[in-house]
Amino acid sequence: MTQASLHLGAANPYALSSFLQASDACPIIASEDICDDRGVKLWARNQPVSHELQQRLLDRKLRQPLEACLRAPDGVNSTDLVTAAHRLFDQSGALSHALRPWADELVAEVARLPLHPVVQLLLTALRNSRTEAFEHAIVTMTLTGAVYLHAGSDRYELRMAMLAGLVHDVGELYVDPALLAPEHALTPAGFRHTVIHPRIAEMLLTRLTDHPVALSRAVGEHHERGNGMGYPLRARHLSWLGCRLSAMDTLAGVLSGGQDNAWEHGSLALRLIPGEFDAVAISFTSQVARRMRGHMPNSTAVDAGATWERSQQLAAHIAGCTHAAERLAQASAPGRVQDNARQAAMLLTQLTQAGHELGVWAPRELLGQELTELHVANQEIQFRLRAIQRITTWLDVGLLPHEDQALAQLWVGAAPTHGPEVPEPADASQAPTAVHALS
Repeated sequence: MTQASLHLGAANPYALSSFLQASDACPIIASEDICDDRGVKLWARNQPVSHELQQRLLDRKLRQPLEACLRAPDGVNSTDLVTAAHRLFDQSGALSHALRPWADELVAEVARLPLHPVVQLLLTALRNSRTEAFEHAIVTMTLTGAVYLHAGSDRYELRMAMLAGLVHDVGELYVDPALLAPEHALTPAGFRHTVIHPRIAEMLLTRLTDHPVALSRAVGEHHERGNGMGYPLRARHLSWLGCRLSAMDTLAGVLSGGQDNAWEHGSLALRLIPGEFDAVAISFTSQVARRMRGHMPNSTAVDAGATWERSQQLAAHIAGCTHAAERLAQASAPGRVQDNARQAAMLLTQLTQAGHELGVWAPRELLGQELTELHVANQEIQFRLRAIQRITTWLDVGLLPHEDQALAQLWVGAAPTHGPEVPEPADASQAPTAVHALS
C-alpha cells in the first residue's frame, strides 16, 4: 500500500482517479483553494477537477486533505438514496421479498439520513466509479436498518446504523481496484493492501466529518469478528453497532450470490461459530430464513456422496493443520511465530467444534436428507479455513522471511487436494465466509 493511502496529507492516487472518473458524470469542484504544505496554490476554488489536477498533485503534500477541499454539489443525495432503496424493494428476489415488512419504514428513514459533504463526495465517487460497491452499500444499509427495527431501537440508533451500512466501504476507494476484481488471485501483498480499507474509512469519517465517533468506530470494525477471526486489528471486543454492521455486511455478501437458499445460507454463515457474530443479528437472520421457507424456489440438488466425502476431507485437513499449529506454538520459534501459530490453533479448534455441533463430521448413515445444509456448511468451513490462513500468516507485516516460511508450512495444501474445489468468492478480497469476509 502506498503511504498516501494512510495519510490525509497527500492525495491517494486511487481515490483521486475515482473522483476524476465520477466527475465525468457529476461535476466535482474545489470548494477552496488547494495548496501544498508550503502554501503554493495548486488549484483554484470553484475550478472543476481534471487530469491536470492529478498531475499537479503527484508527490505533493497538501495543507488540507484533498477530500476536505472538494465538493460534489449535484452528487448523491437523499432523493438518489430513496430511489435506490425503492429499486431494491421493487426487485423480485430473496432480499426484497424478505425485507418488505420493513420497506416503508426503511425508505422513510433513508430520506432522513444526514449526508456530510465529504460523505456525499465519497458516495458519489463510489456510485460512479465502482457501481457494485455502491449497490452493496445500499443493501447493507437496508439490512442494518432492518435488524435495528427488529431489535426495537430508537430512531437515532436506527439512522446511525443505516448510515454506517451506507458508508462502510468508502475506504475501498483508496485501494487499487485491480486487487478487488473478481478474477484477481489474492496474494499476501495484495491482502495487506486491501485489508486496511476499514481503517481508512474510519479515519476519513473521524477527521473530516461531524458524524458520531460511534459510527466511525463501527465502520472501522466491519470486518472484525467477535472471536478474533477478523481484520485488520483482529479485535475481539467490538461496539454493538460494529458487531451488527459486521454481520449485515456478511449477510449482504451471501445474498448477492443469488442462490435459491440464500437466507438459509446466510443464517448458517452467521451462526456457524458461536461468538463470531452478534446474537441479535443471528436472531434476525434466522427468523427471516424461517419465514422465507416455501416462498423461494427449491435448492439445487447436491451429490450426496461427493458432499459427504468433501466434509471428511475438510475434517482431516483441519485436524492436520491444528496439530501442526499446536506443535509450532510450543516449539522454540520466535515469539511472533508462536503467537500466530497459537491463534491459528485456537481458531481451527473453534472451526472443528462448529463442525461437530452442526453434524458436519457425522457418519454418512446419520446424515439423512440434510445434504443441502451440509453442502453449504462445507463451503463456509472451506472459506473460514482460508480466512484463518490469511489472518495468521498474511496479516502480520513484521514477519521476517524465515518466520513467514515457518507459518506457511502450517497451510501446505490449505485446500484439500481431492474432491471439487470450492470457488473463490465473487470478491476475492472477501474471505471468512462464502462471499463476504475480506472486502
